[in-house]
Amino acid sequence: MGQIQAAIQSKFYDASSYAGKTCDLRIKLAPDGLLISVQSAGGDPALCQAAVAAARQARIPKPPSDAVYQHFKNSTLEFKTAITVEYVRNLARMY
Repeated sequence: MGQIQAAIQSKFYDASSYAGKTCDLRIKLAPDGLLISVQSAGGDPALCQAAVAAARQARIPKPPSDAVYQHFKNSTLEFKTAITVEYVRNLARMY
């Protein structure tokens, strides 16, 4: 699951604007790692829209074995955006 999330997060820009939010993505993968479908399964609407767009752009690596593919071919990923130190500093400047 880590490689799938990392591939999607590599296409996710401006994560700091979604600090503290979550989104669940339901994904379907082909045996070669090709993303067949992705849809929001709940969470912050703006984050989910950005996460779906990032997933569609991502290159997900081929699973190393059929057993791994069978485990992850229909998965739900939870995206959480952390509140970074930079985000807190920017917030402090605003007030």
